[in-house]
Amino acid sequence: MRCFLCNMPLTLSHHGICSQCVKNLPKFNKICHQCNLPHSLSTNECYRCRDKKPYWDEMIAATEYIDPLKKLIQYLKFHNKVELANALARLMFLAWYQRRLSNGLVKPDIVTCVPLHHLRYWYRGFNQAALLAKPIARWLNRDFQPHLLSRKFAAHDQKNLSRKQRMNNVKTLFKCHHNLTNQSIMLIDDIVTTGNTINAISQQLKECGAVHVQIVCLCRTIL
Repeated sequence: MRCFLCNMPLTLSHHGICSQCVKNLPKFNKICHQCNLPHSLSTNECYRCRDKKPYWDEMIAATEYIDPLKKLIQYLKFHNKVELANALARLMFLAWYQRRLSNGLVKPDIVTCVPLHHLRYWYRGFNQAALLAKPIARWLNRDFQPHLLSRKFAAHDQKNLSRKQRMNNVKTLFKCHHNLTNQSIMLIDDIVTTGNTINAISQQLKECGAVHVQIVCLCRTIL
């Protein structure tokens, strides 16, 4: 087994990406702990989140949406390279664990993922967010509930919409029918761009009783 990035032999084949490539991944500078975007304040929270607080509580991303992980995500999603999922999930878990060590991040009660509409699931054959979430839940020894949320109808592709259109596109898209009273939720997605999708989902989770929602993604687009 060789590293997915540098093609060198792996000592631990199940890692998928060697320790040297992990060390060389692009790093964030100072970021807001809530939205994972760069900021220059002395606090952990940026002015954007102070001005308009999102429904989720914390966000952790492994890196920006740039190469080399951008290419691996595209291979996973559009070229059915599902063997990448475990290695990419490990990067997300390492990013979460580093935040836990430095800031005392709470361990969630439930791990879930951003759902796909059933037509897109049928076309692709899998939900990439679920593939990433399942091993993370196992490593955390937590319950994985991939169907905690439902997607009510197929939306327009977010990447082709303006910011305002994206916000309107997700307002009534997701629904949670479970009682989450006093539960802490980890929501997994592969890429976070504007945050509108995860904010709509986080609102649903909070309305169902969740007391804490943390977002863990592989890549965060720097707007």
